[in-house]
Amino acid sequence: MPDRIAKIIVLAEDQEHQNLVRRYLLRCGHEYRSFEFIALPGNRGCGSQYVREHFPEQVAKCRETLGRRASCLLVVVTDADNLTTNVREQELQAELAQAGYPQVAIGEPIVILIPKWHVETWIKCLLGQTVQESDRDADKPPVDAEQITTAAKTLHDWTRPNAQVGPTCVPSLRSALPRWQRIG
Repeated sequence: MPDRIAKIIVLAEDQEHQNLVRRYLLRCGHEYRSFEFIALPGNRGCGSQYVREHFPEQVAKCRETLGRRASCLLVVVTDADNLTTNVREQELQAELAQAGYPQVAIGEPIVILIPKWHVETWIKCLLGQTVQESDRDADKPPVDAEQITTAAKTLHDWTRPNAQVGPTCVPSLRSALPRWQRIG
């Protein structure tokens, strides 16, 4: 990661994705004024498609700062839905290739976070609830801002060195914890 992150770009499917990332970034000590949230898709189609379509442009923006002392961090959050998390990430990489850009390399300031069906599954497991990430209805009932703030605190705790990850942690979050650590 660069010496100083001057801008953190967040590309996400929906408000819950953005809010979890925002609360985690604040918990890690990042300054709110450095955040740039890409507009949400709203009701204009599929959230994962929206993220895939905007991914190459945001990667290019982030890469423009490479090699500078102050840099950029791109955080991308999209659900895997009916795919595996690996296949969803491969789709993102394919979008880069189609746009003529090289794939995201290890060490680049680009963090891709992929819950299975819903980020609400991650939020609920962070709140100590036992949830199945294969449950397509895990987003019901919806989570509120206070729950997201509490979940971000637990997430921060789980990403600290030698942290004890809670027993309610779902597999997609457990595998994403090292990526969350890169943000902090």
